[in-house]
Amino acid sequence: MMSLQQNALFILLMFLSLHACATSRIADAEISSVNGTPCFTISQTEEQRNGQSLLGALSISNLSEKPVVGVWSFYMTGGKKVPLSSKSCLRYGDLPQGANGMPAPELHTERVYSIFLNGRPNDPADPTYGYMGKFCIVATATGERKIIAIGSDTPAWKQDSCPEHSHIR
Repeated sequence: MMSLQQNALFILLMFLSLHACATSRIADAEISSVNGTPCFTISQTEEQRNGQSLLGALSISNLSEKPVVGVWSFYMTGGKKVPLSSKSCLRYGDLPQGANGMPAPELHTERVYSIFLNGRPNDPADPTYGYMGKFCIVATATGERKIIAIGSDTPAWKQDSCPEHSHIR
């Protein structure tokens, strides 16, 4: 269960992502799997474009529930930031040193989740203020869990649905 402070952070992050000014930009977050656990970072293209980004908070929501439910989040304390590189990722449930967050509950199969990385490049002229992605988890025939990143240019993104395997990017 989320504390009042964590609920407030989640609502703030969602508000910021929905009400960005016209010159702001949200880039795609990269989602991968490390031993069946979702892992989040920025793309190599973003890093080449803007350099390393600095993360202040992370928020994951369950889009399959209406209204949308916050699942896990953390925010950095004391003005600290986590450097984001395309060569490494933040694993679901791992709190960086200096972060305030909650324990991460288990993610379920056949549900669509969104990730928002509240961070930006060092360049103050860059309009990027965050990175967003969507993913789902499917059970394989052998019972393993497979993380499916949902591309922002796919129908599954718009429909908040888990894509068929033929549409996985």
